[in-house]
Amino acid sequence: MNTKLTVFVFFLIAITLPTFSQQTIDLAGQWQVKLDPKNKGVEEQWFNEKSFSDVITLPGCIQEQGYGDIPGPNTPWYGNTEWAGTGGLNGWGPDYLSKYKEQGIFKMQHFLNPDRHFIGPVWYSRSIKVPESWEGKPLSVSFERVHWVSQLWLNGKEVGEATSLAAPHQYNLGQLTPGSHNITIRVDNSEYVHMGYNAHSVSEQTAGTWNGIVGAIKLTSHPKVWIEKFTVSPKPVDGMLKVSLQLGKTEMAKGKWELIVDAVGTSEGNKHNPEPLILKGRVDDIDGELIHIDYPMTEQALLWDEYEQNLYEIEAKLKTKKSSDSRKLTFGLRDITVDGMHFSVNGFKTFIRGNNDCAVMPATGYAPMDVESWRKVWRTYKNFGLNLARFHSWTPPKAAFVAADEIGIYMAPEVGEWGTVNKKSQFEFMRAEAKRIIDEFGHHPSFVMMGLGNEYDGNHEFFTDVVKEWKAYDNSKLYMVKANSWSPEEADYQVQRGIWPERTTKLRYQFGWPPTPKRTEYNLTPPNTAIDWREASLTFKVPVMSHEIGQICTYPDIDAELKKYTGYLKADYLEIAKDQLKERGMYELLPQIVESSGQWQVELIRESFEAAYRTPNLAGFQWLSLADFTGQSSAPVGLTDPFYDPRSYVNLEYIRQWSAPTVLLARMPKRVLTQSETFKASIEVTHFGKEKLVLNDLIATLRSDDGTIVKTWKLPKKTFTQESAQSIASIELALGSIAAPAKLNLQLESKANKLINDWNIWVYPDEKVETFPVNVHVAKAWNEETQKRLEAGETVLLLPQIGDMKGNLPSCFTNHFWTAIGDEGGQSSASGMLINPKHPLFAQFPTDDHVNWNWWDILNHAQPMILDSYDSKNPWPKAYRSLVQPVDSWKINRKLALVAEAKVGKGKLLICSIDIESDLEKRPATQQFRKSLIAYLKSSDFNPQWQIEPKSISEVFEKESGPAKKIDYKSNALPIDN
Repeated sequence: MNTKLTVFVFFLIAITLPTFSQQTIDLAGQWQVKLDPKNKGVEEQWFNEKSFSDVITLPGCIQEQGYGDIPGPNTPWYGNTEWAGTGGLNGWGPDYLSKYKEQGIFKMQHFLNPDRHFIGPVWYSRSIKVPESWEGKPLSVSFERVHWVSQLWLNGKEVGEATSLAAPHQYNLGQLTPGSHNITIRVDNSEYVHMGYNAHSVSEQTAGTWNGIVGAIKLTSHPKVWIEKFTVSPKPVDGMLKVSLQLGKTEMAKGKWELIVDAVGTSEGNKHNPEPLILKGRVDDIDGELIHIDYPMTEQALLWDEYEQNLYEIEAKLKTKKSSDSRKLTFGLRDITVDGMHFSVNGFKTFIRGNNDCAVMPATGYAPMDVESWRKVWRTYKNFGLNLARFHSWTPPKAAFVAADEIGIYMAPEVGEWGTVNKKSQFEFMRAEAKRIIDEFGHHPSFVMMGLGNEYDGNHEFFTDVVKEWKAYDNSKLYMVKANSWSPEEADYQVQRGIWPERTTKLRYQFGWPPTPKRTEYNLTPPNTAIDWREASLTFKVPVMSHEIGQICTYPDIDAELKKYTGYLKADYLEIAKDQLKERGMYELLPQIVESSGQWQVELIRESFEAAYRTPNLAGFQWLSLADFTGQSSAPVGLTDPFYDPRSYVNLEYIRQWSAPTVLLARMPKRVLTQSETFKASIEVTHFGKEKLVLNDLIATLRSDDGTIVKTWKLPKKTFTQESAQSIASIELALGSIAAPAKLNLQLESKANKLINDWNIWVYPDEKVETFPVNVHVAKAWNEETQKRLEAGETVLLLPQIGDMKGNLPSCFTNHFWTAIGDEGGQSSASGMLINPKHPLFAQFPTDDHVNWNWWDILNHAQPMILDSYDSKNPWPKAYRSLVQPVDSWKINRKLALVAEAKVGKGKLLICSIDIESDLEKRPATQQFRKSLIAYLKSSDFNPQWQIEPKSISEVFEKESGPAKKIDYKSNALPIDN
């Protein structure tokens, strides 16, 4: 039997067709419901019950309609055994959340907290009425999306079982007598096969463990001869469209059949109308096998891609003497292939600008089933310059593919696992599920790639076999196994963060998990725009995409986002943050915190993007992510919130400068220089537009911060085909004449091509290190002598050593990576900095109101002080504002400081926990900061207004007793190789 390209079809409402054709009844509406927490329903034969006492509206889920248990600290969550760990809900959690432990006020930060929670079987039942006109006709019932195992009974008799997280659950009911019949369906959302406790297809981390039925719920009658399955391949072969059909018949059906296949262009501007094709046969010969047809599209066929969404509708009309049936599909023609180390779409090299869609669904906990919701998502992708969605460990519904076809987004669904794959039960389910996904969605031109899932390892023999099977089953797509894991030679491409297995040779800025300051190139290498990943990319034999780049957190806009949580899922992490800000006296700073944190987040993400554009032979990247991730203790990494609304600080025009098919690049070895140095930049372009790029008007301009032109370069005229990091020219400028300190901006612009990009650099003077004033006592520790000097009226500059501060926080140059880790933060102890550029402290150190690259050396040699925390016994005043205030994690919200001033006794105190003394001849930015700080100390502007008690200052330097606490990385639900 030929099983190539079989599909379950979406039955169309056809009430206007003759009575002998397919007809449909919508079963949406009120159903009876009964929860089965002890799993006794089958044993007690609930399928024979006339009715259940409770009701629910379908499509929908039980949790959103008030069924289930109220969550608390002892709730048996789906992933409790793996991700919670000693620092998670089992533990119960960090000390700073202890007050939210009680059932009455239970809140958590691990994922969105549902009003109701239930894992187990739920029974749904309703009466259906079969019309007189349906007598003798085969009937079927279809449930578009079910989570995730169902059993169906009709009038108390079992019909069968269906299992899929992605495809519709469909049951054949046979021929029913007219009148009322009872349908009972049991849906079980507990673990059927192990997909991993964090997999977005099944876990609470993002999508939620909902129980219910969503999407279309339909009862369908068929004529005596009907089209059972119908699909096409989006890959054209020699001008032909590959069509596959399967016909069905009743036992008594006889005669001849005629099939007309006809395609027509339906998208705007597509007037192509190929000739119909007619096939004929005998009903007796219908045997359930697939019929494969080559349908001529002719040379006039228009192709589909991210730039042009040419779509067609194809209809198959089946006729016999006594019946007729028809099916319609919307499709597009496209051909995605491997072109050396890149991908090619319709013969044009393509650079993948991908995003990880992690099933973040804060409104419902399940995927939107309507097309318009997905149109919003894909339009947002386009606005941010993206062209691919990788569905991290899940597959979206039909509506997502339909919208992607319309808007031009490439889709890479996954079978749905995120764990170790080494058991027979996993192999069997994943093989079947992959086939269901291809069958159901394979005709969509947007469906271009597919994988098994994410990270961890597994059975290599299975990995190899499954890729071979997929390629043989449907050659219109490209296949891999798992992102950031072992990959078989048979895979068409790979997604890695470095060379497997050690991955110390990187394909992104972050080295992986766990995050520490010494495991990111952001901290290790002085600011530049020259880093790329060619050492790794050049070793691969197939196209490779960089895995989960970015992962740069921002501080969430608490008030704006909380208003959007109107459903049963609650963002406790935002509520807790709001509480903590108020407790620390910082709530009024929220707008500044959001802006400062966000502006720096954008710059860090931008550099991650541009490093990928600068890498020869890199096929693309996958970003984590455009939208915030609401699981794994919350990771606000998006430039949009979880609802795909851009954040307030996002400038889309600026982002499209460096997130687009064509990007101008300046490869600068240094961004922080001195007057004795020469500024150098190699100008390049990464171009993957469909047409050749002719740059005949490219101008490079260096400007001062006030817009004054310092230097202009007219760059040579060149033409470029599709490739990464193509050289244009080199420019340089001696900086001796620059009035330093200065912030300069290099801009590249081609007006004819509407291309522009720009970068900031900083120039500092070559000067001797400024000495401290003789009338200022410089202390290295807070001790009795320091306190006495202040009480006596002296001015004291306190320069504590790194390691002297309470909490022993890490450095704070970058924002937090992925999700802040406990008390010590992880990669960084901050997500941005509150800075007032107009404050006299910065009179000789020009700065933005947020961290920028000129702060690299300063913040990598700094340790935040904790002025007020959940455990502070003598906190600084709630209204106190330090001169340089790091923005703490949204999870703990301590009041931090790098530079703080105070009145103590009769004296004046300035504390600076930045190292402004070591190796300053090699640290021009820090030397300049020191100079500005000293000038402030010497000026009349230095006049602290807050009287701070010595005991509050002492607490800043209290060292914790006992052994150092170890961070429990397991509690943050991430594998070591992330």
